[in-house]
Amino acid sequence: MKSNHEWKQWGKADPLFAVASWQDRDKAGQNPWTDEEFYALGQSDWSDFIAQWKQYGCDTKHCIEIGCGAGRLTKYIASTFEQVSALDVSEDQIKYARSRLDGPNIAYLVTDGIQFPTVPSPVTGIFSAHVFQHFDSSSDTQRVLREAYQALAPGGTIMIHLPIYNLPESPFRSVLRNLICISKQIGTLKADINRKRGKLIMRGLAVERSWLVTCLEGLGYRKIEFRTFRVNINQSWHDFVFAKKPIG
Repeated sequence: MKSNHEWKQWGKADPLFAVASWQDRDKAGQNPWTDEEFYALGQSDWSDFIAQWKQYGCDTKHCIEIGCGAGRLTKYIASTFEQVSALDVSEDQIKYARSRLDGPNIAYLVTDGIQFPTVPSPVTGIFSAHVFQHFDSSSDTQRVLREAYQALAPGGTIMIHLPIYNLPESPFRSVLRNLICISKQIGTLKADINRKRGKLIMRGLAVERSWLVTCLEGLGYRKIEFRTFRVNINQSWHDFVFAKKPIG
């Protein structure tokens, strides 16, 4: 994926701010993250996230975390699931996480951002937060969701965070969709130019809800559900999609 380029750069430059991009919390900011604060943020967020996932329904045997970064959530996922496979494209992020949050039930794995590695036990859950929004295109989203479906055991579920928007039902809906498409294409062009210049970038793309439903259903997912809720630590809104791989 094109977006791997910047995330490998972020892993070297500022692994904590790359994951939790709060104002003035970068290394050069007025209040840079400390490890203690960073992982406390992860603990708080995970308590909010897992409460929603358990309401939806999840088996806590083995979770794949897509985009673990510096392990903000990984430690707490591992306190819920018997086994965690934590994936990231950045070797530096993986190194940072492993040096601080290693454990007997956590396996850290560097990937290409698309393909999932073979893991030793059936995958019953796949989780990701603040990752899909940084992909370069909807096709990347679809490819990762396809890999997730193939990795899941029957009956397994996903909980994926990504910004979602709805287009209003109106005669201008197709026009609005085309305008958004053009805007994304322009953003991709600018991102490509900045990558060639060596500039450190951080993209933020939302997906249309109807497109996501069609994508998930086409891949075989069922029981698709959307939830939007505030996290306790700063009251920010988070959009999540839940879905299940059918049994049989």
